[in-house]
Amino acid sequence: MTDFDIMLKALKLGWILRLLRTLDNSNWCIIPKHYFRRKGALNFLLRCNYDTNYFNDLPFFYKKILDFFNELKTLYSYDQKRELVLFNNKDILVDGKPIFLSEWFKKGILSINDLLNESGNILTFHEFRDKCSCGSNFFTVLSSC
Repeated sequence: MTDFDIMLKALKLGWILRLLRTLDNSNWCIIPKHYFRRKGALNFLLRCNYDTNYFNDLPFFYKKILDFFNELKTLYSYDQKRELVLFNNKDILVDGKPIFLSEWFKKGILSINDLLNESGNILTFHEFRDKCSCGSNFFTVLSSC
């Protein structure tokens, strides 16, 4: 890898910080925020175990930003297993694609830990419904667990 390649990666990674720091709806960030919102927003997506090959609706530039960030996490041996995020996870696929359930996301169901009871066992459907007050049907719950 050349110094030029490293500089290009650094410049693209700088966009992550710019997008995360922009709290208002400035014109320049409306488009990226629109695309990232579909995946739960950029801040959330960066915590996921994603693979951009599954993000067909994301423009190439934003895919590359995420790829470089993933490369950086790998370089520093970032361990995601402590709080494995369910959504946009390349290892949790339904019909060959990562899932993102906006209803669960809005209720704060983000990780495997959110699907476990106090004993560490997976919640039954009734426990899940009582805990999370989701309108999900039984098949949605089963296909996502």
